[in-house]
Amino acid sequence: MTKTAIKINHLKKQFKDHVVLGDVNAEVNDGEVLAIIGPSGSGKSTLLRCLNQLEKPTAGEVLFEGKDLTKLPKKELAHLGEKIGMVFQSFNLFPNHTVLENVTLGLIRVKKMDPAIAKKEGMAYLKQVGMAEKAEAYPDSLSGGQKQRVAIARALAMKPKVLLFDEPTSALDPENVGEVLKVIQKLAEENLTMVVVTHEMAFAKKVADQVWFMADGGIVEQNDPESLFSHPKEEKTKHFIEQVLMD
Repeated sequence: MTKTAIKINHLKKQFKDHVVLGDVNAEVNDGEVLAIIGPSGSGKSTLLRCLNQLEKPTAGEVLFEGKDLTKLPKKELAHLGEKIGMVFQSFNLFPNHTVLENVTLGLIRVKKMDPAIAKKEGMAYLKQVGMAEKAEAYPDSLSGGQKQRVAIARALAMKPKVLLFDEPTSALDPENVGEVLKVIQKLAEENLTMVVVTHEMAFAKKVADQVWFMADGGIVEQNDPESLFSHPKEEKTKHFIEQVLMD
C-alpha cells in the first residue's frame, strides 16, 4: 500500500495582488521521486518553498507526519530542516568554512552532535557524492558542480525523510550538469523521497516515478513520466513538451 509522505490541500500563495499558487491539491508518496516541470513563473519553486515553510502559504495545508506544517510553532519550524532537506540552485554554502565544515555545521549546531563524530559522518557523506578529496578546500576553489555536490552532502547529513531540489542544475555550466544529475540518480535508487524542480526533461523522464506539469500557478497534469511525456492529456502540457523538445 502506498504511503503518503506529504499531502497538499488547497494551497495558495499570493504576493499582494499576484497569485503565484492557486488552490493546489496533490500528494507526494513515500519513497518516490517526483519531478516538477513547467515554464518559468509557473509557481514551481514557490510550491517547493511552501513545502518546507521557507515561504508561508497564504492559505491551505501542507500535511507531513500528521501535522499541518503551516501551523507549526516557531520552535518546531526551526527543526523542520532536519526532516525536509533542501538543495538550492545557488548552493548556499558558507564561503568562510571548508567543505567538511559546511557539511558538519548543522550536525554540530542543530543536532548537537559531538564534533569528532560529526566529522566522521561528514566525510562519509562527502565520499558518497565524490567530494571526500576536497574536504579541506573552500567553496571558492570549487566548480559549480562540485559546490552542488557538497550542498547535497550537507542536506543528506541531516538524514531528512524528504529531500527537495530547487532547479539543482540551473546555475551550472553544461559540463557540470551530468555529475550532479548522476548523484541525484544514485539517491533515487536508495528510495529516498525526493521532489525535484527541474528543466532537465531527459532526467525527469528517466529517474522520476511521477511528474507534475505546472502552469499558471497550478498543477495542470500529473502522471508517470512515460504517459506524461509520450501521451500528454492536456493541451498546455502538450504545447510545453513540444516547445522543450524543439529547443
